[in-house]
Amino acid sequence: MRVSESFTLANDLTCAGDGMVIVSDNITVDLGGHTLTGPGMGPQTWPLPQLDSVGVRVGGHTGVTIRNGKTTAFSTGIYFIDMVSSSIESVTTLRNRFGFYIHASQKITVKDSDVEFNIYGLHLQNSDDCVLVNNLLARQTYNSPGGYGLYLYASSRNRVTDNTIDSNINWGIWFSDAKENVIFHNNVVGNNPPVSDNTEGSNVWYDKQSKEGNWWADYKGKDGDNDSIGDSPYPILGPGGMVDPYPFVAKDGWKTKRRSTIDHYEPAAAQPPRGVTVIALAGGSAYTARPGDDRATLRIPDVSQIAMGTDERTLYAASGKTVMAQDIVTGETRDRSSYAVDGIVAANRDGHSVLVVGPQGAEQRDLTTGQSEFFDYHGSAEILAPSYKHNHVFVATPRGIDLLYLNLGGRTPYTIPLDGAPSAMVMAGSGTRIYAAIQGKRIVDVVDTEQYAVVDRIATDVVPTSLAISPREDILYVGSASGVEALTIRDRSLISSAEFLGSVVDLAVSPNGDQLYVALAGLSHAIAVLDAPHLRVGHVIELDNDPSRILVASY
Repeated sequence: MRVSESFTLANDLTCAGDGMVIVSDNITVDLGGHTLTGPGMGPQTWPLPQLDSVGVRVGGHTGVTIRNGKTTAFSTGIYFIDMVSSSIESVTTLRNRFGFYIHASQKITVKDSDVEFNIYGLHLQNSDDCVLVNNLLARQTYNSPGGYGLYLYASSRNRVTDNTIDSNINWGIWFSDAKENVIFHNNVVGNNPPVSDNTEGSNVWYDKQSKEGNWWADYKGKDGDNDSIGDSPYPILGPGGMVDPYPFVAKDGWKTKRRSTIDHYEPAAAQPPRGVTVIALAGGSAYTARPGDDRATLRIPDVSQIAMGTDERTLYAASGKTVMAQDIVTGETRDRSSYAVDGIVAANRDGHSVLVVGPQGAEQRDLTTGQSEFFDYHGSAEILAPSYKHNHVFVATPRGIDLLYLNLGGRTPYTIPLDGAPSAMVMAGSGTRIYAAIQGKRIVDVVDTEQYAVVDRIATDVVPTSLAISPREDILYVGSASGVEALTIRDRSLISSAEFLGSVVDLAVSPNGDQLYVALAGLSHAIAVLDAPHLRVGHVIELDNDPSRILVASY
């Protein structure tokens, strides 16, 4: 149905494709409490929006309002693109692939609407100055990518208030390259994880005037002065250490609050530096050293692969098909298990499972229960980056980055195309970005882990062979055959560089952000300890053999 003037729908519609396509400015479509039912959500098209069928499709117009009805079983419930000063009001959208997709638009209002049981909830992409108020964003289902309640990508100056973000199977709120947004008076409950923000110091998670934030169901703080606001801040997952400084202690707390906020918030004091142990795989053995040691000490002989646990202190060391889990601090061996697969080892982000991926397949073992699962995967795995999502692993192969879905029996429904075969790959600590060096090229591809696409490229002066990311995700360290460079991620400026006689084979960064560890092979077999980000060599740890991999344990 092509719509060129305002009207009220008189009955439900069942649609073989799009329900309505609006072709004029300044019109209101009142669905009259009726339902538009589509032909189904259609196949996965990520990272592109799924537009096989759209309940209400509008592009390039202004002053359009959609209100008072329901869209269900479409690829996308409502799709706005290149829109200005338009709104979605009192619309329920259910069981679509996308609930609402707001794309390249400005000054859009979404209010009083229910976005439930979709694959993706409310999605803003390259959209600014929007208002999202009093919506229910709940129970989006898992079909990764997806499962989030609210996702803002490269979107700025949006206002998110009075929404309930409930029981989405992945992120409740996920902001990626989203800046200058204000978020307060929202209920966030039952999501996994509740929130992620990878933009340091930009988004504001409270109302500055009233000093009121959001209700987070997993908040553990107390309200000692009974002003309805927690006395300690709520941490926002992400690299910048962002917080909601004024979290409510009860759902809808702003509706019952009777007194002004008593301001207890003080920015967190600097944490004392964490202890660090550097782990090197060299000559078929694992060695360890403190950054000031002159020589590394043999830790575990006969090792082919090493990986660090999510606790940052458990070392997983593989010898053939046997993987040992050892606490680097205490020396305790927590597990030693045999696997059906000989390959690359990684720790799943659940904190208690180990994954091995090789040419014979993939196997995951839960070290708590001892349960093992085998997956029929035959990609040429070179580097693993476990995702923050449930049982989902990024696998670097010569043809790109495979999405290995463990909860779908090891199926790989999509491969992220890169600008060539990756020579190195590292995931940012927040899990929202992957950086992939391209073999033989002076380029690093930047992959968004929800877009599942290369969203940026960093040109380098050298051909990268190894990569590392600073804890605050603001500096990219690039290793090459002859040295290391430190680049700012935001503006790509060169901070410093260092050259070595030996060949740089791997990099690792201290969790304190103050040191870079450089594995050197060839003329030197050693670990150089550099101050970061200025890359002055402060110390050299000698090794008996050429290293091939280094990790950092912290405590």
